[in-house]
Amino acid sequence: MNFLNQPLAWGALAFSIPLILHILNRSRFRQIEWGAMHLLESVVKVNHKRFRFEQLILLLVRCAIPALLALCLARPVLTGSQMLGGDSPVSMVVLLDTSYSMDATTADVARFDKAIDAACAIIGEAARGSEIAVIRTGGGPMPLFDQPVFDSEAVVRRLRTLSAGYGASDMRQSLDAGLAALASMSHARRELIVVSDFQAADWASSNTLAEVVNRQIESMPIKPELTLLQVGEEVVGNVSIDSLEFSTRPLGVGQQLAVRANLRNHSDRSTENARVVLRVDGVEQGVSQLAIAGNASTQTLFPCSFEQAGSHVIEVQAAVYDSLSTDNSIAAAITIWDELNVLLVDGAPSSQALKGETDFLSVALTPYSFARVKLSDLVRTQTVTPDKVRPELLSEFRVVVLANVPRLKDDQVEALRNFVHDDGALLVFAGSAIDTKWYNEKLFADGGGLLPAEFGVPRGKIDDQGQSTRIVAQHFDHPALEFFNEPANGDLSTAEIRQWYELTPAGTDPVVVARLDNGDPLLVERSYGDGVVMQMATACDADWSDLPMRPVFVPLMQQLVTTLATQLTPPRNIRTGEPAVALFSDLGSANPESEHTTESGTLLSIVTPEGSRQSIQSVPQGKRIMARFDGTRRPGVYTMTTPESKSLHFVASTSRDESNLDMLDEAKLETLADGLSAKVVSTPEDYLEQESLRRHGREIWKFLLFGLLAFMFLEVVLQQRFSRVRT
Repeated sequence: MNFLNQPLAWGALAFSIPLILHILNRSRFRQIEWGAMHLLESVVKVNHKRFRFEQLILLLVRCAIPALLALCLARPVLTGSQMLGGDSPVSMVVLLDTSYSMDATTADVARFDKAIDAACAIIGEAARGSEIAVIRTGGGPMPLFDQPVFDSEAVVRRLRTLSAGYGASDMRQSLDAGLAALASMSHARRELIVVSDFQAADWASSNTLAEVVNRQIESMPIKPELTLLQVGEEVVGNVSIDSLEFSTRPLGVGQQLAVRANLRNHSDRSTENARVVLRVDGVEQGVSQLAIAGNASTQTLFPCSFEQAGSHVIEVQAAVYDSLSTDNSIAAAITIWDELNVLLVDGAPSSQALKGETDFLSVALTPYSFARVKLSDLVRTQTVTPDKVRPELLSEFRVVVLANVPRLKDDQVEALRNFVHDDGALLVFAGSAIDTKWYNEKLFADGGGLLPAEFGVPRGKIDDQGQSTRIVAQHFDHPALEFFNEPANGDLSTAEIRQWYELTPAGTDPVVVARLDNGDPLLVERSYGDGVVMQMATACDADWSDLPMRPVFVPLMQQLVTTLATQLTPPRNIRTGEPAVALFSDLGSANPESEHTTESGTLLSIVTPEGSRQSIQSVPQGKRIMARFDGTRRPGVYTMTTPESKSLHFVASTSRDESNLDMLDEAKLETLADGLSAKVVSTPEDYLEQESLRRHGREIWKFLLFGLLAFMFLEVVLQQRFSRVRT
């Protein structure tokens, strides 16, 4: 216990006044000889003990009255076992939940608005000189300021401008960031406050989290106080669009894309007549109406096509009434290619139909052109003989195919190396004419050359000897073959491979894309510089296999070539927090005097989902130019604009786990708090009351005043009782 007015506590010594008076009064009497005194001796003996006891009680009551009065004036406070902080400044970190579940509303009030009010109330009452840091948890920890600030009013003003809608909260990373921020602060009193709706999904691994946090706190020289403030109320029911599914294969103008939207109902009651709309670049292209049973999922399929090449955005939106509208829509970026130029180098040309090495491949890559139909092919091919390979020719193509090419000259090999290194793609097919020794020496070069694998001995039915093999039917992870994970798209294992070469990949760098059922690699891929090389163990004509005669050959070649042509393009559909990256072969060099061109590169702009516009500085990367934007923590569409007004779209998406709006109940929240050695408060007023107790203790003078009045009343009663005449 402590005293706010400690000098006044010495007034408790006033209890000695009645004690002294009592002692003095005891000695002030005289003896008088009285003849009848012997008649009273029996009465005195009987009442003496009672009289002394009554006088002692009165003495104690009278001593207590000034002592209690002095204690009331000294204002005692209960402090427990801790030292009082008083008005000393504090180092405070507030973890503010900005995930999209905080947009959930009850009675037209969003959880996030309550969180902002609570955070502002707490920060606004911080002691003068306190250093304050706010870390937003949505989409990963993100500080509100670069460093802690001492102006609480500035923090409150900044908080009032914030909005929720970010990705799911990673509470482990956020707590790590909060404790790390506290460790770098200067004040002796340190507090970490978590303001959140405490969704069950965010705290699923709370036991492991508590162990990690406690270990981290124990290692800190100054231990902080942890407080959990839960905001918001339980929300009944929510419908979300969890994901979009569509083919990732490259698309050309006029080609159709099937988009499947997956919807989930998170409530017990069913949703009837939900209207689901597909929009392409903001224009409605399809509508579906469906019912979703309680606690169930459903799908709806939309076909769409694109009339112009370039970057496009598709969006699916569900028109349903629920408490969280943020997850009622989802978007994706789609790139439509004008055409992909592919150079076919035929190592065994022929004037007869389908007898040349690349004849089947050419038909597979441009089927509409050969069929003379109005539909246009995405791929445009040009076939040349090996002697035509030159650097100026390679620069016009995205993919080069070597089909049974015996060998190349040294300058041609160097041109190929430069082509691949500078963002090109090379596809190499085996065949009866290739010089394996030359390939291994010049193109494999002990694993340091272009080829991902070394050509070994020929295998299969050579001179009617040996056995044929087939492609292993499996789940393919490579983007080029993911298409065949759907049985309706064809079965690669139906083709018979009669002849092939053993391929020995160089170390662990190359990736075996597909295998034969005898275990030999069929397709091997590796990166080379900024480009990629894929090597096939068999030929692309019908001499070594019946694959070109199978229906699956056309989609297989289309997938291989178009994936090679486009997989070097950075993804446009990313996760929140991942960078939005665009690569350009040339940007702004046509007009070096442009206002968008600086000494260090070209300035581009990007528009975020909130509508704000930011500038990006492009930087050289090899022979290309890269533009990178890292601020993608909010889900939605990011539109990058080049100086030539060309738009590139990126869509950042996040986990839809937070669409389940279940919150930790009181018992689970208390269990979490016990594990974290934290305190739970339900309102900012509760926190401020606890903080006041930690700073100033609990004043008890009111109770002492009540006791003082009680003793004064008791003294009067006892005096009247003890002084009355007894018979």
